[in-house]
Amino acid sequence: MQAEHMTVEQKVGQLLMIGYPTLDIPEEMEAWIKQKQIGNVILFSRNIGTPEETYQRVQKLQSWAYESWHPYPLLIGTDQENGVVSRLQKGATRFPGAMALGATGNLDQAKRIYEATGEELRAAGISVNFAPTVDVNNNADNPVIGVRSFGEAPEQVARFGEAAIQGLLTSGVIPAIKHFPGHGDTSIDSHEAVPVLEHDRTRLDQVELVPFQRSIAAGVPMVMVGHISLPSIDESGSPATYSKEIVTGILRESLGFDGVAITDCMEMAAIAGTIGVPEAAVRCVQAGIDLVLVSHTHEVQQKTYDRLIAAIHSGELPDERVNEAVNRVLQLKKQFLSWEHCLRAKGPSFDRVQHADMAKSVLAQAITLVKNEHQLLPLQRGTQPLGVIFPGITNLTLAEDGQVASGDVLEPLRKYRAVEYHMMSTLNPTEGGVETVTNVMSAVEQIVVFTYNAHIFKGQSLLVNRLVQQGKKVVVVALRNPYDLLVMPEVDAYLAVYDHTYQAIELVADVLFGERKADGHLPVSLFPSEKKQHGMG
Repeated sequence: MQAEHMTVEQKVGQLLMIGYPTLDIPEEMEAWIKQKQIGNVILFSRNIGTPEETYQRVQKLQSWAYESWHPYPLLIGTDQENGVVSRLQKGATRFPGAMALGATGNLDQAKRIYEATGEELRAAGISVNFAPTVDVNNNADNPVIGVRSFGEAPEQVARFGEAAIQGLLTSGVIPAIKHFPGHGDTSIDSHEAVPVLEHDRTRLDQVELVPFQRSIAAGVPMVMVGHISLPSIDESGSPATYSKEIVTGILRESLGFDGVAITDCMEMAAIAGTIGVPEAAVRCVQAGIDLVLVSHTHEVQQKTYDRLIAAIHSGELPDERVNEAVNRVLQLKKQFLSWEHCLRAKGPSFDRVQHADMAKSVLAQAITLVKNEHQLLPLQRGTQPLGVIFPGITNLTLAEDGQVASGDVLEPLRKYRAVEYHMMSTLNPTEGGVETVTNVMSAVEQIVVFTYNAHIFKGQSLLVNRLVQQGKKVVVVALRNPYDLLVMPEVDAYLAVYDHTYQAIELVADVLFGERKADGHLPVSLFPSEKKQHGMG
């Protein structure tokens, strides 16, 4: 079927991707799919159980589409970037995120990880992965990307992005690269406000756009456009999602992308807090977007649906533009989906043991020894207590999923040495909190401090630097972004891990006590001379 033979309601159903708030599918989803012909659904952690459970729920959605004569199956999407953004958790493999892969330097392994990720998504009935993130993370203060990026060198991000795309395509899952035109050099999270990139087109071509251009040349079928303002390109300051100069001018005409362009979630504050979702949805389609993502709220979804229908009837959205967008979505479905596969009673299986081994291998290869003055590492074993301080880890952005229980840190370390342990209740201790911790550690000489974005949460760096001033031998293990050394340069030893799972901490313990080498390489620079080596200055 082509858009030209569809009703307005059917067309709008293909232009929207919606989500719902519960694990069990609410009744209104049946009406959305059967009566309003909604053709695309996004799932979050709140909607996902085991792969087998999720497959059964997705099959129910697909059966409604089939019964109501949808031309093709529903696109079912999610964000399985791996690492801190992992919607599949229960019964699925916790693969390391993009920056850990970048630290290994192993492109073949990256392809295998994303192929395995795709296998698990297919087992859950999910056909679209909003990944990989091909943002070039060259801003240490970026609050939302960080370890979700493969690094700061445009060529490295491009190469790893291509490997990830090929892995997902091999598995039969549609990759959607993000966040065009680049969210890496921003200091604002688009969940909270509109990030602004002040760079001109020359700089964009040299850095931000490189991975997108390479991914498009490699055949990526979908691009997610972020709510990022580029005033040097569009003087109005409009977010890229509804900027014709950016979507049509750069993505379509300059980079030659003819696949499906989807928005980031329109309920983010960058949109919902400005002109509002319904109005922005119309502008997005006018600008060249094919699929509008409204992830959360039924009322907002309904108003957006109604507004798009009204805009088509009034001519505000020309038929030619609407048909072009709908046909792109239909062509994507024709290429990747079939009723035969989507209505099977059981989803495909995957090798859990093999996938777990792959995840552990990447984590082990990623651990990076950045500094080891006076050969403090490896630490000596024995009965003399080792001080261990762990931060109160929590989600840092609205994009993230549940975090690991921090108490798990003790068991791997206690295999090697007695531990004097302090668990902080926060990521950003006050002066009083720092004094409490230093008092607890007063009797120990060597201390391992696990940090979590201490370059942003300055209370952690205050604590580490206070311990150094007191003459303690301090090893810092950065569990998330590797930039923490910038705010604690006097520590004796520094490891970057890019991951905070229990398995990562097990591997770190082995490195700390000499049972395993740290073979990773920093995918970002910490000092200006390194930035030049990465082609950033």
